[in-house]
Amino acid sequence: MTHYERIHLAMAHKEPDRVPVMCQLSQRYMAKNGGEAPFDMYFNAESAARAFFKTRKDLDFDGILLNVCFEDNWREIYEQTKAENTVNGERYILPDGRVYENRNDQLTLIHDPGKEEKLMDIEDIEPDNIPLRLDYSDAMELHKLAVAEGKRESFSVHGEIVSPFDCLCVLLGLENALMAMITDGEKCESILERYVNQCVAFAKAQIDVGVDTMKISSPFAGGSFISPQFYKRFVVPFEREVVRQIHTYAPQIPVYTHTCGFISDRLELMASSGIDGIECMDPPPLGNTELKDAKARVGDKLFLKGNMDSVNVLLQATPESLEEYVRDLIRDGMCGGGYILSSACSVAPNVKPEILKLLVPLAEKYGRYAAFSE
Repeated sequence: MTHYERIHLAMAHKEPDRVPVMCQLSQRYMAKNGGEAPFDMYFNAESAARAFFKTRKDLDFDGILLNVCFEDNWREIYEQTKAENTVNGERYILPDGRVYENRNDQLTLIHDPGKEEKLMDIEDIEPDNIPLRLDYSDAMELHKLAVAEGKRESFSVHGEIVSPFDCLCVLLGLENALMAMITDGEKCESILERYVNQCVAFAKAQIDVGVDTMKISSPFAGGSFISPQFYKRFVVPFEREVVRQIHTYAPQIPVYTHTCGFISDRLELMASSGIDGIECMDPPPLGNTELKDAKARVGDKLFLKGNMDSVNVLLQATPESLEEYVRDLIRDGMCGGGYILSSACSVAPNVKPEILKLLVPLAEKYGRYAAFSE
């Protein structure tokens, strides 16, 4: 069975040969272990593709998530950037005046002349005048390369869009956005409705080049930030419309939502948006989702991806402790299909690759389905 078949059977609630494995890798993990210079990985689509492919192949994961989006004129930016050495590390001066430094494998923006320091206030915004980006055709080079490699190596290629809720938080700043939902909820709803169009446009651009699954990133929609009542009002209707339009445009594309932290009190609300799956399911102490409970409550409606503690477990794991932990996760998630073994959120950059390389053998050992057992 191919990597692609395995992961798509699981997302369709069918039983593949074994539980699929696909962790989301942090960009810093790939910068550290992908064999490419950090600046190249962020500003050269071809370099980023090599880093994505190397890390996936090293770990034998069944799919990759494309969580880097390139600027339209990335080649021009890359070719015209000036590099110099400083006491802090390599410094990169972009043609538009932005300055980055590579500090301990982390590319850090230290100067941005175009950044507006003052965040916008909700009363100063006219929703109909918010500029939208609706053309992503020139930003698809990484996606094209990944799809071509995915077809050659038979692995799944997941695209990513940010949710309308996340767009609102970026527009106003998180604190201002949370306050605005209290003081001017109707205007927030108008802004969210407008951002649906941008989210769908980005999803369609990725689908058009062959991405086979779509993730909606909505990290701030958990219980640490908003109540279930606010989730029902400010997240569900707009995410539902994004999902509806993606499913109408490409019915074969599974769509799942990524929300960090505490989501146990809103699993059914998340399912009501029409998504096909949930990612993260942070376990205690990072969140409050128990995989066995989530499986019982929404496992018949949604595929489940995650629940592996990416901080307290993966960073400190020994082969012995990891085996026991993964065995229990697979036991709680695999019944009837619909589970993908994954870190709850991104794999931290300091997680040892040799620990991650144990995940597929453990899935082979504990996650084989009866029809394929010897």
